[in-house]
Amino acid sequence: MSGAPNAKPSPLPLMTVVPPATSRLPEHDFRAESPAEADSLGAFKTEQQLNHAAVIRMRRGQLRTVGLVLGVSVAVLAGAWFGWQALQVRRQAAQPVSIAAGTAIFKSVPEGATILVDGVSRGTTPVTLSLPAGQHTVTIRSGDVSRTLPISVDAGAVMSQYVELAVQPQPTGGRLEVGSDPVGAEVRVDGTVRGLTPLAIPDLPVGPHRVTVSSGETVVNRTVSVTRGTTATVVVSTGAAPASAAAGWLTIDAPFEIDVREGQQLVGTTRSDRIMLPVGSHDLDLTNASLEFTGRRNIKIVAGKVASLTVAPPNGKLSVNAVPWAEVSIDGRPAGTTPLGNLTVPIGSHEVLWRHPQLGERRQTVTVKAQTPTRVSVDFSK
Repeated sequence: MSGAPNAKPSPLPLMTVVPPATSRLPEHDFRAESPAEADSLGAFKTEQQLNHAAVIRMRRGQLRTVGLVLGVSVAVLAGAWFGWQALQVRRQAAQPVSIAAGTAIFKSVPEGATILVDGVSRGTTPVTLSLPAGQHTVTIRSGDVSRTLPISVDAGAVMSQYVELAVQPQPTGGRLEVGSDPVGAEVRVDGTVRGLTPLAIPDLPVGPHRVTVSSGETVVNRTVSVTRGTTATVVVSTGAAPASAAAGWLTIDAPFEIDVREGQQLVGTTRSDRIMLPVGSHDLDLTNASLEFTGRRNIKIVAGKVASLTVAPPNGKLSVNAVPWAEVSIDGRPAGTTPLGNLTVPIGSHEVLWRHPQLGERRQTVTVKAQTPTRVSVDFSK
């Protein structure tokens, strides 16, 4: 080695290790041999820290911008959704509201009665109306006679109401029937000729009347008393009849009154115990106008004998209703719970009993006809 023997060797320079770049600068242990080098390393650290803070501020600004954009987008979408909902509500409000309804049919006797539903005139009977489902008050008026009744209309159902408004006239007189053996005798009532036997006079004034039956030289006088709504009968014999004019008798067993005709002539009625007819075969027409009953029977009459005929009543239709409801019996036999429609019932008079567990009982006598359905109803609220 050259140089002075006491000279110190120069120190080796220190190696600086630079860590790999990361998003965040780790803490380092910087060592410097000189103040200048230390200052250089401190300046480098400060610059890196400043750059990192700038990056953070930039990213925060970007996040604020993105958040602002998202907030505006959500507000716009929410406004559009609420606007669409409001439009749907306005459209639904503009559409007509469908109201559940049922059908009501009104008939009356006589026809042409005025129908008022909840106080509003809806035409004249017979009429078919579409009414909102629920309870309604119906008034049916014909002249000075009117009926008010509550009805219940069910959605999609059909209800029918039949009302009789005609005031049935009360009979002012009675009926007189006159028969003779043989038939064909002349009949006078109070001196006035009324026809030949067998004869029926439907409306004779109430009180006593003188009846004269004459055939040839035979004259028979009777005094009969006629009462209102009943039938008086006079049967006389005007002498022996020739063989060709021999007669017999007919009795008819029927649950209602029947008029008996042969051809166009009335030969008797079941209000008499028996009907006198000439010997031979007879085609008889049996009728009851009030019950709409008609029938034809053939009967053979034997001289001096009594022939019998039994008439079974045909069936008619009966409908029974009640407000609010009731258990129904007809002639003492249970029929079911209202409403009851088109029950098969023999024609004639029947007693209908309505029974409600809280509202009590109602009774009514109804007449069932052969052709026209009969409808009856009661209102327990009245």
